[in-house]
Amino acid sequence: MIDADPTHPHLSNMVKVKPNKSLEELRIEAVKKAHNGRESAQKLAERIDFDVYEGMAESKNFCLFSIGQPEGPGCFCPSNILLRKVIESISKDFDIILIDGEAGLEQINRMVLKSIDILIIITDLSLRSIETANSIRNQAKKYTNYKNLGVLINKAKGNIDIIANKLKELELPLIGSIPEDNIILEFDLQGKPLIDIPKDSVSYESLKNAIEELFSSFN
Repeated sequence: MIDADPTHPHLSNMVKVKPNKSLEELRIEAVKKAHNGRESAQKLAERIDFDVYEGMAESKNFCLFSIGQPEGPGCFCPSNILLRKVIESISKDFDIILIDGEAGLEQINRMVLKSIDILIIITDLSLRSIETANSIRNQAKKYTNYKNLGVLINKAKGNIDIIANKLKELELPLIGSIPEDNIILEFDLQGKPLIDIPKDSVSYESLKNAIEELFSSFN
């Protein structure tokens, strides 16, 4: 799993695994080494994959790597460019890579997520959210190589027919919805990792069904 959100890198807290070093930390170290003349830029570029694997954290079921937050002011461009290269490089070593991207169009437009197979867009019940999902899909057609796409509605409650019909009108495939779940609210309030949510909770069951639908429709 890759936490690719430089603004809110919460994934490690959700899964109880913290990477040894973030991509931003590795980038800063490389810049300092090159600036001090300790290593050539070519040598630093050649060993970036090794550094990334050293920075990953491993659990029983998955590895986790994080883009990290920039140490100073400015845009996230250097880290995003490097992340794109890292994704392309390490993808051959894993059967599945799950990337938690920054919300919105930024990482799509900058082709950070260029080399992906499936694009899952998370929305809520607002029409504005559906319009944003449509914009993400349209930009992804230009700037990524995705093969399949699905929309997942989060915090669903009541009748969602209007949203479902709007998605159908825009030809955005709905793969499922996750209802509001008091267990998630309690976990968030107490700062508990979401990976510990009971498997019999309504949110877990809904997500499991959505993932099964995702792979059955795309295979």
